[in-house]
Parts: sequence; C-alpha cells; structure tokens
Amino acid sequence: MRETMSQSKSSRREALRAQQEAEARAAKRKKLLGVIAGLVVIAVAVVAVVVGIDRHRSSQQAQQATGAQVTPPNADPKTGIITVNADTAKSGVPTLTIYQDYQCPNCKNAEDTYGPSIKALAASGDIKLQYWTLTFLDTNFRNDASYRASMAAAAAAMVGKYSDYHDTIYKNQPAEEGDGYTDEQLRNTFAADAGITGENLTKFQKYYDTKATSAFAKNSAAKGLAEGSKLEDQFGTPFFTVNGKPYTGWQSITNPTAASLLASIKSAAG
Repeated sequence: MRETMSQSKSSRREALRAQQEAEARAAKRKKLLGVIAGLVVIAVAVVAVVVGIDRHRSSQQAQQATGAQVTPPNADPKTGIITVNADTAKSGVPTLTIYQDYQCPNCKNAEDTYGPSIKALAASGDIKLQYWTLTFLDTNFRNDASYRASMAAAAAAMVGKYSDYHDTIYKNQPAEEGDGYTDEQLRNTFAADAGITGENLTKFQKYYDTKATSAFAKNSAAKGLAEGSKLEDQFGTPFFTVNGKPYTGWQSITNPTAASLLASIKSAAG
C-alpha cells in the first residue's frame, strides 16, 4: 500500500513537472513569436522608409538637368513669366497675367471658356498677355507632370511655339486628375500637334531631353507661388492679375467676347 501511494505521488510529481515544462516551452514559443513579429514590423517599416527615400531620390534625379540651362527669349529670367506678345502689344495697354498649373482642371476650364477672347486681345495688341506657370499640383498628385509640362512649354517657347504648345497641353489634359502627362506625349505627340517640325523639332526635343529649361521652370514655379500667396490668402490657380493687381472680373463674364473682356480688363486697370 505504501509502495502504491509512493508510486502515485511520484507519478503526480512527474506529471506536474511535465506540465510545467510544457508551459515553459509554450511561454518560450510565445515570446519568440512576439520577437519575430516585432522584427517583421521593423523590417516592413525599414522597407517603407527605403522605398520612400528611393522614390524621392528618383524624383530628384528625374528633375536633374543634363544640359546647359536656357531661358526662353520671351521670358523674364528673374520671375519666370512668359510674355506671349511682348513685341506686338500696343504701348500703354493693360498687362494681363495668368497664374496657371498645367494639371489644374479649373485652369483648363478657364482656357476653354476665356482663352479664345484672351488670345484675340493679345493678337490685336490690346493687352499684354503673360503666363506664370506653377507646379504645386505635383505635390498634391504625387507626380512631376506639372514640372515636365512647364519645362516642355518653355522648350516650345525656345522655338517660337509657346502659345500653340500651351493650348495643346490643355486640350489633352487627362479627364482623371493626377493622371498627368507622359514623356511620349510631351516630347512627341504634343510637339506634332503644336506644329513643331523639322529642325525646330530636333531642337525642341534636345531641350526637353536634356532638361535645358528645368531651372527656368523651377524658378517660375517658386516665384509664382510666392507672389500669388502675397496677393491672395487662399491662393490657387487659375489666378488673374491686371497690371499686377488681383483681377476677378473675368469670372462674372458668362459669355465672353473680346470686347466684353477688354472692357472688364480696362476697368480693372483703372
């Protein structure tokens, strides 16, 4: 009987020991899994940071110029403003400056509605027409399409085709915001649509490929954003000024003609 009780106690001790060892192993496995999970989280975070850095670096590299920098002949190198009709505007006429971003849907709407009348006034010399191109929507849409479009338009200005190329960009603005423009479009398709051919096409494509107008485009964007923000607390594009002062009269002209728009501009000029 004593032997049986002793064996029973021994069995219970062994069972208890086995249970404790099993629990210890389970706790060890749980701790190990926790450590592994933590390492996985850290690894994912590191990969995300590396990918983010690589993307930022790739974006910076994409914007690095490889050719000698140039400024369009009809542009102000200090501000980045391009004047469409500097040589044909009549003396003393009002200066209409349009702040734009080539990815801005409202800019396209303004071009579609008011562009023909604005261009008619510029062609007749009744206004001096300027464009100040910004690229802040690249940040919003996480691409560089505004910058590349601005650079391409400046390259078109180098071969005397700014207005045609400018119009072509807006005519082909993607319906979906943020889709941007491809290099194939900017380099080839838009150039053809804007009538850039022959030797001028070769020059334009070289300017684009070497990013020769990169510094000009970046300067225009920076200076334009700074100036616009000084003129308007809630600055955004499109933004019009007449002789350097904010001009909103154009928005109230529902069916603009060259005559009605000119009267509004002259009124704003004082």
